[in-house]
Formats: sequence, structure tokens, C-alpha cells
Amino acid sequence: MARLAEFWRRVVFYFQRSRMDRELAEEMRDHLERKAAKNAARGMTREEAVDAAQRQLGNSTLQQEQSRLAWGFPVLESWLQDLRFGLRVLRKAPGFSAIAILTLALGLGATTAIFSIVNAIVLRPLPYKDSERLVTLWTNSPQFPDFNLAESKLDFEDIKSQTQAFEAMAMYRTHGMTLSSNGEPERVVTIQVAPGFLEMFGVRPEMGRDIEPDDEQGTSGSVVLLSQGVWRQRFAADPHILGRKLTLDQKLFTVVGVLPRGFDFPDRDAFLVPLDLSVDEQQRRGYRFFRVLGRLRPGTRLQAAQAELDGIAARLASQYPADDSGIKFQAASLRDDTIGDTRSSLMILLGAVTFLLLIACANVGNLLLAKGTQRQKEISIRSALGCTRVRVVRQLLVESLLLAFLGGAAGLLVAVLGVDGFKALAPGNIPRLNELRVEPAIAWFAFVFASCAGIVCGLAPALHTTRVDLTDALKDRMAAGLPRGPRRFSLRSFLVVFELALALVLLTGSALMVQSLVRTLRVDPGFSTDRLLTAELALPAARYGNQEAAHMFVERLLDQLHARPELSQSAVTNFATLDGMLAMQTFDPGTLGFNEKPTTLEFKSVDPHYFETIGIPLLSGRFFTERDIAAASQVLIVSESLARRYFPGQNPLGKELSLESKRSGSKTRRQIVGVVADVRDVKLRDQARPELYSPLLQQPKIGSLHLYVRARTDNPEQLASSLRQCVWVVDKDMPVTHIESVAAAISQSVAEPRFRTWLLSLFAGAGLALTLIGIYGVISYSVSQRTQEIGVRVALGAPRKKVLGLILGQGLRLALLGAAIGLAGSLALTRVIASELFGVKPADPATLIGVVLSMLGIALLAAYLPARRATRVDPVIALRHE
Repeated sequence: MARLAEFWRRVVFYFQRSRMDRELAEEMRDHLERKAAKNAARGMTREEAVDAAQRQLGNSTLQQEQSRLAWGFPVLESWLQDLRFGLRVLRKAPGFSAIAILTLALGLGATTAIFSIVNAIVLRPLPYKDSERLVTLWTNSPQFPDFNLAESKLDFEDIKSQTQAFEAMAMYRTHGMTLSSNGEPERVVTIQVAPGFLEMFGVRPEMGRDIEPDDEQGTSGSVVLLSQGVWRQRFAADPHILGRKLTLDQKLFTVVGVLPRGFDFPDRDAFLVPLDLSVDEQQRRGYRFFRVLGRLRPGTRLQAAQAELDGIAARLASQYPADDSGIKFQAASLRDDTIGDTRSSLMILLGAVTFLLLIACANVGNLLLAKGTQRQKEISIRSALGCTRVRVVRQLLVESLLLAFLGGAAGLLVAVLGVDGFKALAPGNIPRLNELRVEPAIAWFAFVFASCAGIVCGLAPALHTTRVDLTDALKDRMAAGLPRGPRRFSLRSFLVVFELALALVLLTGSALMVQSLVRTLRVDPGFSTDRLLTAELALPAARYGNQEAAHMFVERLLDQLHARPELSQSAVTNFATLDGMLAMQTFDPGTLGFNEKPTTLEFKSVDPHYFETIGIPLLSGRFFTERDIAAASQVLIVSESLARRYFPGQNPLGKELSLESKRSGSKTRRQIVGVVADVRDVKLRDQARPELYSPLLQQPKIGSLHLYVRARTDNPEQLASSLRQCVWVVDKDMPVTHIESVAAAISQSVAEPRFRTWLLSLFAGAGLALTLIGIYGVISYSVSQRTQEIGVRVALGAPRKKVLGLILGQGLRLALLGAAIGLAGSLALTRVIASELFGVKPADPATLIGVVLSMLGIALLAAYLPARRATRVDPVIALRHE
């Protein structure tokens, strides 16, 4: 209780300091007057009486200070005094303060921004109930070793009936449908889901009801649920939307619900409809086109679920060898599946900004060392007057913490702007972009980290600055407190070498990524991309579900295209180019006498004008013609690599291949009538695959079409309107989507690596700029420290070129040491980005040598400016510094 009363008394006194100071001064004067009066009464003069009174009372200033210690909080007041003094010091050196604050803002801001992005995309749980228990299932088949396949209906039912690790499972698939309205027909994303799909996420519709078992049978009519994005953007958040009729693929659907805000799986702008399965889809075990979600039981680990799935896969492979032989079921957390390859890219960027932050901290440490050197005389005077080293170090640390706090505040602004810029500029295929933001917890963490950075940056310079010989420091010379000769390796030199090494690693990674991107863009896809326009059509199953109707549409469309001069050089295929999608056919090499297991080949159906329009050269045989229709002989055109692989030293023309479609289960024998050059039409970075081409009019089922038009002008997008009108002449309800040039499609296919490379290069450039500032600062400081020595050398006849070489040699030694350490670090760390590279190795000698030489050249340039200034030293002026 007494301590509490004492604390309260000090608080009251603290807020009455002015009045207490006045009363104390008056009381001290009163005591002095009383003593002086007594002395005067003893016969002293006025001056003698006052002097004697002062001697009798003692040191009045010390007594006042002791009294003040009993009034308030001396420790707090001492820190506040350091804070006020630190603010004055920073205000008196605006250039130093601005550079230090901006350097920290750049390092802290970039790191906070990238960490916020990594946290939102990689670390933060998905915004669903018990999201850590949500799992997605894939099938790995020996026939498709390079792909993750979805599940079939029959396999799903077997897994669901045999599993103990999952408490619930649901099946769905993404499907495009045509929304017909009063305006233009529009292609929209629909998610066909089974009952219980929303329950997997612990979600209920915000309005209306969920999809029920009866909806799958269609007994109550076709129903649809709208996502929040669709409801707000397409229907203006109409509160009376329930019960409204929508036409999807020429079929009426009734809106029965609206999904809650924040639920955007698997697409934020989607229509949810009941899962509609054909008889073939329900009965064919090899039809693996349904995505499966599972929710683990509480306490069940993913590894245990995977072990159980391995046992189920082995049983099914034994039971159904024709369809499930050698299959594996793979379980992955829904978060990892959603993130995909983005994780590795973001981790690379996080590592890069961490290096940038370390460079920034080293740079600020160098600035503080330089500032401390200039203040050594001031610090020496303080020490001579009795100030302890701990007190001086504390003062210097307070100043560095002030810098860190201001840099952290500016860095937070940089982080917010950086996250907003990332959202605006990032490719649309990066997951969870809409969740990006700088969270309050991350902002507080940034300030804590800034404080730690301030301590780290300021402690070593503070200890170095306060370790000084008072006798030398108080002498009046330019480099007071420092030895006359240059030190071979100082703390400042160490920091510069550290910066150089980190910057070299950043530059090496950036150079490798740039080379990888350039080589990707220089890949010859095997066809001409100039003036080529592409568009996509989706044929609704309700109107074009049978072969005859689909083929008639294709024929009429081609007639319309070729009738227009600007669209006359056009073609149609069932799969797009460079969108990452492909169709596969199963092929048994044993039918050709090879002792190999069945494999898969890329398969594409094209019209007779496809190869000429795209620009794929014919190597032998013929192209397809208008006579290659469904009623004619089944024919094929094969790629060069396929012909070389399966017909070595032979002429493949006239040979037959036996193929099986895993989607339809149909088996056909087709005769090879032509061989064309290899192409990279799936991904530029993938090697050309052995590929088969069949006539489009021999394809039994056509779900979508992709148009290609070779324009006569350099701007193929100008043909978009003519292309739409041409399609709508054939079918006015057919949406025409994804109209773009093939050059734009290629650019989009490399959008993510290009964006990542751009960011990494930006960080490397910033790190290099900070490193050059550090080199310049060290050499400039060395020149100022050695001014007298340089003057003596020049006075004794030393050539100015030799002086220039002397100073440049110092910079070159630092650069060589930093380059050596950085080169070793690059060889070790660039292997992390090996999976992101194309056409270049992490230890590429040309890249490493080029980066090292560039770094040395730039470092020498940074050292040249102060070295050149050293050669202009006037010996007379330099000698006067003593």
C-alpha cells in the first residue's frame, strides 16, 4: 500500500513539475537569504555574507537535482531526455536521416509486403470451417504418369464405402454453360455438385436453400445457386432473385439460393447446379473426370488417410484390373492443392526480400558508423565530463531506434502500396488474390522487427564509436579519435563486403530468371504466331449433343468463315493452343511389335485447313481433305517425333494405329496419311510430345471448338467483330469467348514467370543500389580520413595516377572479397530456383562470370568518384589539417 501511495505521489508531482520547480527555487533562495542575514549580523559585508551562505548550504544545483529525483520517475525522464536529444540530432542532419529512413523503409516495406502475400496465400488457413481437415483426392494412373487425374463415379463410391479416415466426401466437376439473356449469349462457369457439397465447408446459403437429393433426379425441376459475385455483379444484388428463371444451355433453371459472402470455391463467379450424370458416366470405371473432396475425421492425420487410400487402391486394382490396374489415390490438403506451384515462387521472392532487408540493415549500420565517427569528439567530451559508456551507448541506441521507428512507419506505407500493386499487376491465375491485405498483426510484427533491426543496426556502431582514446579524441585534428594510418579491415568494410555478397546472390538469381524467361519466349513452338487470332466456342449438349448436329454446325461455320475475305484463312480444332490443356488417347506399342506397356499420346481433332492456317509444315503424305468425314476411312496425321519413335527407318504412311479413348471407351484403328513437324502447343517449356491428329468431322463428340484466323494486318484483334457476326449467322445463341491474338495467349502463358522475374529483378536492382551507396560511403570516408597522407604523397612527387590506383585498390579488394563470398553463396542458393528455370542451369558459368564482372565493374565505378576526388587534393591545404 505504501508503494502504491509513493507511486501516486510521484505521478502527482510529475504533472506539477513547473510549480514544484518554482517553489523549490523560492525555498532555496529563502534559505540563502536567511543564512546571509545571519552572517551579516555577525559583522560581514553583504558580499561576504552571501558567499559564506552559499558555502554553508553547499552545491545548490546538486541539491535541486536530488530533490527532483524524489518527485518523479528519473529513469523515464532520462529516456525521454535521450528521445528529445535524438530527435534534435536527426533534425540537424536531414540528409543522413532521410537516407537511413528511406533505406529501412525500402527493406522493411518490401519484406512486409511479400510476407503479407505469403501469409495470405500460403500460410493462412482457407476461410472455411475446419479447413485444415479438407482434402482433395487425385488418381495417378500408369497410363498417364505425368498427370493427376480426377476420380470416376464407381471408384468414388468404393472409396466412400471403404474409408474410415473421412467422415464425409463429396463429388463435383467444373463445367461451362451458356447463359442466354436479352443481350449477347455469355459463357459462364457452372459447378455441378452433389448434395452435401456445401456441408463439406460448413456453409449454408445466405438466401434460399441448398441443393437437395431430389434435385439430382430433377423431380422438382432444374435448380441453380448463385455465388455472391454473380448475384451482385450480374443481378445487381436483387433481393427478389429467388424463384427467377435462368436459361443455361437452352434449359430453364430456377434460382433457389445465394451463397454467402466469402465462399468462392472453386470459383468466385460461379453457378452451382446439381450433378447430372449420364448412364455412361455412372457405369464406366475408367471415366475419371470428377473432382472429389473429403473431410478427415477429427484427430486423423493426412498420412493415415493416405495409407488407407493406398490399401483401397490396391484392392480395386486387384478387383478391376482392366480399369484400375496400377492406380494410386493421392490425398492432398485442399490448401496445398489450391496454392499449387505458387508456393515455390513466393518463397523465392520472400528469400529475395530477406536479402534486401539484410542489405538495408548493413547500409544503415554503415551510415550510423559514419555518423558516429563525426561525433567522436562530442562523445569524448561527454566521457571526459563523467558520462559512462553505457549511458552514451544507450543514447546512440535510442537514436537508431528512432530511425528504425520512422523507417518502420514509412515501410508500412510501402508495404500497403506494395500489396495493392501486387494485386493490381499479378496474373489472374495466382490463387487467393482477393484475400491479400496487410493485417494488423503483421503491421505490429513489422514494427517489432523494425525495433530489432534498429538495435542490430545501432549496437555495433555504438560500441565501436564509444571505444575511443580520450587523449587522441580531444586533439583538434580532422580525424580525431582515429589512427592516422588506414585500417586494413574495419567494421565498415565488413558491412560492405556483406552487402556485396548478398547483392551478388540476388543479381545471380535475377540474371538466371531473366535468361530463363528470354529463352522461354524464344522457343520455337513449331508454328507461326504472327497475325494469328484465336477464339473459343462451346457447343451446348442440349443442341449439339449428337454427332450429326455438331458436324453440321462445323461445316456451316467453316462455310461462313471462308466466304468472308478477311476470315478466309481460318481453321477449327477441338483443343486450344498453349493453354495447358490437352486430350490423350491410349496406345499399345505392342500392336506394332514393341515390348512396352500401353502409353498415352496427345490427340487433337482438326479441320482440313488447320495445318496451313497455323503454319505447321507437312513433311510427308497429305493433309486432311473435305472427304475425310465420319463415313469415310478413319485416318491420322502423326507428328515427326511419333513417326521417328514408333517407325524408325520406315515410312509410316499407310500404317495403322489402334487407339482407345479413355473418356468414351471407344476403340478405333486409324490409317496414317501424313507426317507433320513437331509443335509445342501445350506449354512452351514442355518438350514436343508425340502427337496424333484426326479429322474433326470424324470426331464422335465435340464439346468445344477453337477458331484460328490468319489476319492480313498486324492487328488481328480487329477481326473480333467480324468473327462474332460470322458465328451468330450460324447460331445466334452461341457465345464467342477468349478472343485474342496467339501472341497475347503466349504472353499470358508466361505471365506468372514474367511477373516473378520482374519482381526479383526489382529487388536485385534495389539491393545493388544500396550496395553501391555503401561502397561509395566507405571509400569516401577513407579518402577524408587519409587526406593528410594523400597530401604528403602528392607533395613528395607521387603521380596522381598512383594515388588513384591506391584508392581504387581499396575498393577493388572489398569488391573481390564480396564477390568471392557471394559467388560461393550463389552456387549454394541458386539451386533453390532450379525448378523455376528453363534452358539454363543454376551454375551456368557464363551467367556467374557475367554477374561477377558486372558487380566488380559497378563497384569500381562507385569507388572511382571518391578516388578521383582524392587525386585533386591540394598538398598545401591537406598539410594544414594538422
